This record gives sequence, C-alpha cells and structure tokens, in this order.
Amino acid sequence: MTKTRKTLSAEAVVGLLIIAVLILLMFIAPGFFSIQNIMQVMRVFSYTFIAAIGMTMIFISGNTDISFGAVVSVIAIVCAGLCKAGLSFAAFLPLGILAGAFLCGINGLIITKFGLPAMVVTLATSQIYFGALLLVVDGSIYNLPAAWTWFTFETNLFGVLPLCVLISLVLLVIFLFFFKYSTFMKNVYAIGNNQQAARNVGINVEKTLMIIYLISGGLLAFSAMILGTNGNRVTCTVGTNLEMNAIAAVIVGGTNPSGGAGKIYGTALGALFLAIVSPALVFIGINTYWTNLFTGIIIVTAIIASVIRTKMAEKRNSSKIIPEEGE
Repeated sequence: MTKTRKTLSAEAVVGLLIIAVLILLMFIAPGFFSIQNIMQVMRVFSYTFIAAIGMTMIFISGNTDISFGAVVSVIAIVCAGLCKAGLSFAAFLPLGILAGAFLCGINGLIITKFGLPAMVVTLATSQIYFGALLLVVDGSIYNLPAAWTWFTFETNLFGVLPLCVLISLVLLVIFLFFFKYSTFMKNVYAIGNNQQAARNVGINVEKTLMIIYLISGGLLAFSAMILGTNGNRVTCTVGTNLEMNAIAAVIVGGTNPSGGAGKIYGTALGALFLAIVSPALVFIGINTYWTNLFTGIIIVTAIIASVIRTKMAEKRNSSKIIPEEGE
C-alpha cells in the first residue's frame, strides 16, 4: 500500500505568500497600511482582477489573448469621446461594453474560423487596434467633464470604499458560482483538456470559444473605466501592460497555462498579490522600475511550478494504475 503525498495547491501557496508579505510589511513599512494606500491597492486589484476573469476562461480553454491592453485603450478613448460629446456614464458604459465585446469577438472569430494560434492572432490585432487608435486620436482626449471622473471620485461608499472594489467583489461571487456550477464552464474545461474529445461528445467548440471572447471583451469595459476615469484626460496608452498583469494574475493563481484547469478564486488571489507588490516595493525603498522585473520573474516561477505540479500529478495517477506484484 502506497502513501499519497499531499502538496499545497497553487491557491494556498499564493494565499500564504500574501499573508507573509503583509506580516513583513507590518514590521518594515507600517505606513503601507494607511487607509489611502489600502484603497489604492484594492483599486489596482479591481481592474486587474476584472480583466483577469476573462483571461482565466481563455486560458482554461487552452488559448490566450495579448490584445487586452489595446482593447482597454480603445474602450477608454471611445467612452471618453462619448462623454465629451455629452453622454452620461450610464449611456457610454454599455457602449463601452459593446465595443469591448466587438473587438475581442473579432479575435475569437479569426481564431475559430481560420484555426490560427490565439497568440499570433491577438498579437496582430493588438497592433491593429492600437495603430488605428493612434491614427484617429492625437495622443489623448483631455478637458473631460465631471461626468467622466464621477466613477472614480464621486462613488466611494461610506466615503472610503471605491465602488470599483465592490463591483470586483460582486463579480468574484458571481463567477465563483459560474465556474463551479455552469454547464458552460464544464464545456470550457473539457475543451482545454482535449478539444477533439470535447467535439466528440457534442460540445460546440467554436461557439463556446466565441462566447468566452465576447464575455472577456465586455468585462474589459469595467477595467477601462477604472483605469481611465482617474483624471480629466485619457491617453491612448491607458491600457498598456494590462494584458501582462492579467496573465500574471491568472498564472500565479494556479491556472494551467496549457488549459483544462484553473479556479477563479486563485486568479483573485493572484491579482491581489500583484496589486500588493508594486506599492510594497515603494514602501521598502525599491525603485518602481523593478516592478516589471519582479512581475516577469513571478510569471516564469509560476509557470515552472505549474509544470512541476502537472508532472507530479501525472506521475501519481500513473502509479495508481500500475498493478502491484502478485496481482
């Protein structure tokens, strides 16, 4: 009889890392825990996590999307232009959701109809979206009215908690149930594990992937609003590097880069960890230029850990089906 060796899940490891970092900061940088800084950390968590929800579904399906940053920039500029033209927040937000769904839907359509690799397609569309934005807009839209900054400065609950944090937490609860209980997500996991086997059992792979990209694009409108409404000027680069942060949150949170496995609460923990890292570096006196370096190291480490976990799981599963001597 063989003993099963239990290992910590990726989500548990990230949770312990967050606790360890916070305990360390209590001793070496107590100023980190000011209300203002904590709310800023949660604001960064909000737009990173909301973008990472869609990225998690895309990764679980065995695909990727590196156009998120460009899509967010387009949404923010479109909404800013509509706001300057006189539309209210309630009017231009739905249009931003449609714009995001449309742009990511183009990605999904090309990937599914032509069978092209998602990374190649989204790299190309990222350049197309950003290039088109620069041709249409002269760098930025400025002198925006109060209706634009309303979302950031006028919606704090109890005068402290940003509305975007509440939105991200509500989305977390919704997608916790969606990931666990929906037939749609069961199909997504099946596609990520074995696309051909998913087809064989009757799953419409192309339709499922299209819906994933549409949902992802729609969610990006919320990230665009959180990022863009922080001042009365929006630049064409407002979404720069968001895709990298979303990918980092997804991978750090334990989603398998090859597809077929991942949990949304792991992504939430990954987004929270990343939101803590950058300001933590500032408080302990490290230049913020190191943030990208740390993020890259975190991504590589998480990928290596994921590969090791996968190989260990395969080894355990194979050992279970090897008959013992004498059978």
